[in-house]
Amino acid sequence: MRAAQAFLRDLAYAAGDGPAALARFWPQALRYRYPRRHLVEAWTGEGAAFARYATPQGPVFLKYLPAGWRDPRAYRRLAREGRFLRDLAPGLPVAHAPLLDLALDRARARAHLLTRDLTGETTGWGALNSDSAREAALHDIVRLLARFHAHWAGPGQGALTGRWAWRPDEVLTQAQAIAGAAVGNEAPILQRAAQALPALLEAAPLVTLVHGDIHSGQVLWRDGEPVLIDYGQVHPSVPGEDLAHLLAVRLSPAERTRLGPALRNTYREALAEAGLSLSPAQVQAQERAGTALNLLSTAGQAGHSTGSGVQEALAFVMQAWNELD
Repeated sequence: MRAAQAFLRDLAYAAGDGPAALARFWPQALRYRYPRRHLVEAWTGEGAAFARYATPQGPVFLKYLPAGWRDPRAYRRLAREGRFLRDLAPGLPVAHAPLLDLALDRARARAHLLTRDLTGETTGWGALNSDSAREAALHDIVRLLARFHAHWAGPGQGALTGRWAWRPDEVLTQAQAIAGAAVGNEAPILQRAAQALPALLEAAPLVTLVHGDIHSGQVLWRDGEPVLIDYGQVHPSVPGEDLAHLLAVRLSPAERTRLGPALRNTYREALAEAGLSLSPAQVQAQERAGTALNLLSTAGQAGHSTGSGVQEALAFVMQAWNELD
């Protein structure tokens, strides 16, 4: 009964000025802006719902929290993505889907964002049909990361204030909490990582914005050029957090061993092309700090998720850490 009541309240709220709650029923302001729209497809994912539309103004993509949902974590991610696209992304020299509309209601944990739909003009990882094409695409991804990192460590640094400011004390406190809650065989490894983290961060002083969840599914290709999507976990950190996430969390140990050296070189070269020169030793220090951060954050996720994906990711990054430790 309560779930049904929450669903109906969300629908009534969305009919006025509230964030969208259903794919077929938009808030009043959006209906006025897009009076003629055709729903192409709609689906619900793990942390949000999605819908694509054809409109006279061009194709648009809606990401929202469905009616009846009460998920504070999903709200925080969607709100973070929307604020990034609204406040920071317009000056970003990395291709992305531009924001068209954002609605946030923190009190009700309701949110939506509307962007241009890139589906018809891009291809994804699944369209790559050979190992060589996929390896080339990984190099595209690290070049994209390098441009992203170089911008926020350089000309974009002045925008990293307020909610976007780097707060290492909070990072270290969270790391200690994750390590302190660990049990079993993983506990000593996580505790060593948390204990080492202050020195690792001190050895990698460069700070930027990181994507936070970089993998092959977060990049599209348009006319051969990569487009970065899904900014729900973007946050200030050391750039090595993204590099280590790709190499240590998303690649298997065998893939990391085979592909890692060339990908690191490509990343460093692309950083230099974007105006940020790091030595191989500095990139290594970044990756070490980033591996510790990813180990601890992945362990935190595994603590409240028994899914095979997060457990596999934890095994991958734990092996990477053991190789560094």
